[in-house]
Amino acid sequence: MAALLGTLLALVLGCLGALHLIWAAGASFPFPNQQSLARSVVGRRGITRLPSRASVALLGVLLLCGAAAALIMGHYAATFTGLKFLLVPVGLLLSAIFLLRGVVGILPAFERAAPEQPYLTLNRRLYSPLCALIGFGFLALTFSLPNWAWHFSRLLGS
Repeated sequence: MAALLGTLLALVLGCLGALHLIWAAGASFPFPNQQSLARSVVGRRGITRLPSRASVALLGVLLLCGAAAALIMGHYAATFTGLKFLLVPVGLLLSAIFLLRGVVGILPAFERAAPEQPYLTLNRRLYSPLCALIGFGFLALTFSLPNWAWHFSRLLGS
């Protein structure tokens, strides 16, 4: 089950990472132009283009790193013995990041900060729920790791 979940998370995050890298390269796929892209994926009031290409590329690379973490956690946790001590903290960190984005994304203050359409609708229906699901996925992967509780207690110094 962990292998399937790791593969699914890696696929989703890999596609999202690749999409961000495509946007960083200047493409507006699948939107007709840069303004439509910015209004759909950023949503700040009056936005006409994405933030810097470097920031979009960085987000793409981070998503690809998350995909790699999901693959390692789902398939190769026993193989990468040198990384075992990192898997639980990385899994918990990724869980927290995605769950936080999922929850914060539906708060009224967040929605007031990014009121452009279609972003607001897409965020409510797709972006925030997807982030929450990815967060729960990483939490499940973390709990499926062998001896995760022992590694977690080492994090807390117990």
